[in-house]
Amino acid sequence: MSRLLLFVLVAGIAAVPAAAQSPKAEPPAKPWFVDDTKLLEEFMEKLTVLAKDGKCLNHEKLAAKMKSGTKAKVALTKPRDKALSPEEIYKAVLPSVFVVGSVYKDKDGDWQDGLYATAWVAAADGVLVTNWHVFEELEPEEMFGAVDHKGTVYPVIDFLGGDKTADVAIFRIDAKGLIPLPVADDYAPVGSWVGVLSHPGDNFYVFTTGAVTRYSTNKSEDGKRERWMGLTAEYAGGSSGSPVLNRYGSVVGMAALTLTIEDGKQGPNPIQGRRLLREKPQIAPPPREKPDPKGDMKPPPSMTVQMVLKMAVPGPTILKSFAK
Repeated sequence: MSRLLLFVLVAGIAAVPAAAQSPKAEPPAKPWFVDDTKLLEEFMEKLTVLAKDGKCLNHEKLAAKMKSGTKAKVALTKPRDKALSPEEIYKAVLPSVFVVGSVYKDKDGDWQDGLYATAWVAAADGVLVTNWHVFEELEPEEMFGAVDHKGTVYPVIDFLGGDKTADVAIFRIDAKGLIPLPVADDYAPVGSWVGVLSHPGDNFYVFTTGAVTRYSTNKSEDGKRERWMGLTAEYAGGSSGSPVLNRYGSVVGMAALTLTIEDGKQGPNPIQGRRLLREKPQIAPPPREKPDPKGDMKPPPSMTVQMVLKMAVPGPTILKSFAK
């Protein structure tokens, strides 16, 4: 065998394994470990500074702008046409979900932490959406701000519109270049997949998944018609205003209420976050019975939680608060 032929055979054999090798898979990205205490404490500290410096929309102007039925003139983003995996949806919407919160002065003039809830970006120039009930029952001089997942805090500088009955509020923070979430035009079908990114009970940026369970309607205390979307994705206090997302990453609803079904009393509960120093229990304790003739106090009747229904504002209802 000639040296040339031997060289060709050896070179060919050596090239086979190299050609068969597949590209190395990238190692999975490390998860973000959320420091809940740090996020909330730094948010409230920075928001207090903004409030003291007069950067936030003051209480009087906020209250004056909260006129139910006002439509916000905002150009919304068009929905995607490509379905995403749950992992891709979480990654895509994370920069667009904020914690919205407040601070206020107490009777002694000291600044106190107020409530917190969830909001999501509707337009790049600082337009955010949450529930109307987040801005109700305000304390004197209460002012608001928002923080993103990176810890950047922005003051709320304007209230653009919304609807009290629909439980939709649209406001602006002092920010540019945000990533807006599209809002779907149609109702998500019953049984379809949904995901929720929210802040339940001092646990920030929790991603849960579930399905649409039904659509329901009822009359509010003032006789107006409310419309709700039911779902099984979990959320709790602090989740008011959280986006409910479909497989395309579009907003198909907004978390608003929970309805606790017990073998006794039940009632809907708004789910904004705790308001420090003035939180009201979501579930009223059962009344104690009067003492019997012997003077012994009977224990209150026990109640067992059977089910907690999650209720959200449907996407088409959200769209009605935006001017076309």
